[in-house]
Parts: sequence; structure tokens; C-alpha cells
Amino acid sequence: MTRRLGEVRGRIATMVAALLLIATLLPGTNWTLAPLDPAFASGGYALISVGRGAAGAVADEARALGADDVASLDSIDVVSARVTSSALDSLRRDARVAFIASDAIVTAASDEKHYERPQGKPSVGNEAIGARQAWSTATGRGIVVALMDTGIADHPDLAGSVVARVDFVNDGATSLDPGGHGTFLAGLIAAHGRTFSGVAPDAKLISLRVLDAQGRGTMHSVLAAFDWVLHNRAAYHVKVLNLSFGAPQTTTYHRTLLAGVVESAWFAGVTVVTAAGNDGPKPGTVAMPGADPFVVTAGSFDDQGTTNPNDDRESAFSSRGPTLDGFAKPDVLAPGEHVMSLRVPGTSLDRSENGGSGYARLSGTSASSAFTSGAAALVLQAHLTYTPTEVKGALVAGGQRIVGTRTPGLDAAGALVARPARANAGLIPSLVLVTMLKATGALDGSGTTWEGISWESVSWESVSWDVVSWEGIAWESVSWDTVSWDVCEAIR
Repeated sequence: MTRRLGEVRGRIATMVAALLLIATLLPGTNWTLAPLDPAFASGGYALISVGRGAAGAVADEARALGADDVASLDSIDVVSARVTSSALDSLRRDARVAFIASDAIVTAASDEKHYERPQGKPSVGNEAIGARQAWSTATGRGIVVALMDTGIADHPDLAGSVVARVDFVNDGATSLDPGGHGTFLAGLIAAHGRTFSGVAPDAKLISLRVLDAQGRGTMHSVLAAFDWVLHNRAAYHVKVLNLSFGAPQTTTYHRTLLAGVVESAWFAGVTVVTAAGNDGPKPGTVAMPGADPFVVTAGSFDDQGTTNPNDDRESAFSSRGPTLDGFAKPDVLAPGEHVMSLRVPGTSLDRSENGGSGYARLSGTSASSAFTSGAAALVLQAHLTYTPTEVKGALVAGGQRIVGTRTPGLDAAGALVARPARANAGLIPSLVLVTMLKATGALDGSGTTWEGISWESVSWESVSWDVVSWEGIAWESVSWDTVSWDVCEAIR
């Protein structure tokens, strides 16, 4: 199944509008000119929040001013367009325009531009994390893992694994995976070949292509993919979402759109696994969305090519916390150096010295997140009622000690039997997410404070994301009229 970005823009824009709304509420707003995202670049893709019912008229104005690729998202009062600097100035003076946000770039969390040369230490992979021992209890059967990446190619070791494919890049690529990165990760999660297996060989996969052949993607593509997950998670039984891409964290997660959308999937019952990034060993380098405190963030360890855990060490390149908000990250470490998985010949990662082999090597926390996603699938098969927070707790509690760091090394077998550690206690969801819910009238009730909201117990299945896209959510249990906003004021 394939679908292009234009078909889903109308459903993603409310998430964008949440960020825009936050900006309009910030102190010091200039009401003469519509607020502008400081990251916006002239000639770039603009997301324009407008007054109720004004999208069509503002879209016509943008076209008259020379903008192209204009879309009028009437149901949620957003116009998307590529605009020149002169058009931008005129639009900011239009009283109907509330805020203008820019697109953003995300990149794959791989440490290399090509597959590694086929030499060096053995790649022990599953043996380093106890996956084979776990298979006597769980193999991922019945669990679907969605993968946002460069796509997933038809590889013999993935025969029958991919149950859906959606393309959000819209770049005219004819290959299912022109980059090769997504197929590599898919192999680590769910390959089931005669000589090579992923951590959860019986899990199913969904390919959500958000990155191009060079491993670069845009925020609007990522948002479209998240929207697809939220709309289709029940129909496809999506339980795990792997995100092996990132962007630098530049502000608190409360103001970061990517944090809001990953949390929406998390609270909807999808265990989100992210890559920490490859900017270590300097502290404070964990990328977003891995810097979001709720999700499972995977860093890399070097298994030294052996199955002996005593020689495992945290990879120098693996990004470290704390995050800008002071949270310790990553949550777990998994193999990320010289890892072997599926090769796609002729992709941007490929080069001639790999010959006719169907396998290749890469290093980076992308691989670490894929190992962790596979382990999450095993945990969910063994414990069908686990929430994402309990899965996170099991992965942390079941981990093994790695010398030189407090972050546990992934142990798939240990996670199946461990009592989940206490995770995510006392955290406050991203202000982007709660502002979106509040703005759409989703929250109704009385007497609720931040501390009194049980986010894990909210029945997200009763929230119609089709209605969110976009007329309002029906969430009956909480009223934001009486919510204590002291915490929100503190972060402004």
C-alpha cells in the first residue's frame, strides 16, 4: 500500500497548529506582525495558521504573492506553501494570519554514509543481547512494528514480514528503499532467513517512508507518518514504533513539536523506541525525539565482537544526556558498532566491495534502536497487557551492567522475566500535546491538577483521531478550565 503526502496533509496540520497556538500564547508576542518561527528560511516550506474559515482566502493571497505548492487546509485553518521573503512579509501583515512555522529537517541516526567494508570483528548481534535465549518464550509473533525510515526493500529474509507500505517523501523514487537504511534496520528487528535472524523474527513490519535516499527527511513528512500511525494503529495492531532519526534538541521538550507527536503515539498505546544520536561522548547531545522523557531511547555499546558481556563498553560516538530538561538518557544501550544486517544493492549506502552478498555492516545508534524495538516486540508478545511504560520498565530492569556507565545494556531474555522498573513517574506531558488537546476541546471535567492526571489510564481508544482531524476530540474526563498552569508558566 502506498500513499502520497498530499493526501494526508489535511489530517496532520492540527498537530502543527498546536505548536502555532503555543507561540501565540507566549509573552511578548508582536501583534502588528504575525509571529514567525525564527528557524524559517526564505523560500522554504511554511505552515501558516489562520483565523477560522480564512484558509481559502489566505491561500489565494499566497498564490497571488507568488507562493507555490499552496494547499488550503480549510477544516483546520492552516495553509501550507513555499513562500518567498516578499510573500512572507505580506502574509505576516495579514490580520487573518496567526503564526507562520517553518519545516524542519531530520536525519537518520547512522554513523556512516556507506556500508562498512566487509572485514573486522565478528558481528554477534543477537547473541550479545540474549535474543536466542528469549526465543523459547517469545519470537514477536502477533506484534507489528512500524518503522519510520527510508523504506523497506523486498529482501528474501523479510519475505512475508511487511504488511503495509506508505510513502510520505513524495520524491518520485521508484525503489521501495532507495537509501538502504530502513531495510538494514528492518532486518535487525524481524529478519527470518536461513542464516540471519532479527531479534523478533516472527514480528510483522510496516514501512513508513519519511527519509530520502540520503537519510534526510522533513517535519511535515514525519507528521504525516505519525498521523497515519494514530489512525491505523488499531487496524494493523501496531504496538511498537521505531524512530532511528533525529534533530538536535534546541529547547525544552514542552515546546518541541516532535515531542508532542511522539507522546501522542505513546499515550495511544504504542511503545516508541528512538535512537539517542551519534554526537557523543560529549554530554547533552541526545537528539530529539530521543530527548523526550517518556519514550525508550537507545544508545550504543560496543560488544567487541564477543558474547562476553564483561568486555562491553558504551560507544564513544553514542550521544549522552542529560537532556536540556535535565533527564538522564539514553534508557538502554544496545549493539551499535559494526553491526551486520540486510543489504540492498544499488542504494546510496551500497558500494562495490560488498559484492553479491545480501548482508552488510553499519555503525550507529540507529542499529541500537532497532535491536531495542525487536526486544520490545518480544516483551509485548510475552506480556500482552503491558503499557508502553511497562515495556520501558521491563527493558530497563532486565538490562545487564556495562562497565563505565549507569545505563543498562539490553538483555532481551532478562526483559521477559524482569519485574518492570518504575518508569516515567512524575513526568508532565509535552505542552505541545496538551495545548493541542485543550485547544480542540478534548478535555472536559472539573477539579483536575497536573498531579491528578493519570495519563496512562486515559482510554485513548475512545479518542477519535479522525474527529481530531479535525473538529475536536471527545475526552470526557478532564477539564482544563481548572488545571493548574503553574508548571506551564515556569517553562515560558
